[in-house]
Amino acid sequence: MIQSQDPALKANIEHLRGLIADQGVEQWLKEMGPEPTVEALIYLCKFGFFTGILNKAQIAGFLQVERKELKPLVKSWYDDHREKGCGTC
Repeated sequence: MIQSQDPALKANIEHLRGLIADQGVEQWLKEMGPEPTVEALIYLCKFGFFTGILNKAQIAGFLQVERKELKPLVKSWYDDHREKGCGTC
C-alpha cells in the first residue's frame, strides 16, 4: 500500500481528480479536504471504481498494492456499499 510520505501520493490524487472531473462527476468530491492523504486516495479509487472510471488494475497501480491485497480491499468496498448504500440517495 502506498505510504503517506510517498511522493507519488499527491500526483496520484491529482490524476484521479482529473479523471473524475473529466467525467463530470467531481461535485461528489467537494467534501474531500485539500490534503493529500492515503485515505483520500483510497476514497478516490473507491469512487472511481464504483462509477466505472477505474478498473481493478488501475486501482492496484494507484494504491501500489498486489493482487492479494487488492481483492479483500475491493470486497470491503462492496460490503460497505451494501451496508451504507452509495451515498447518492
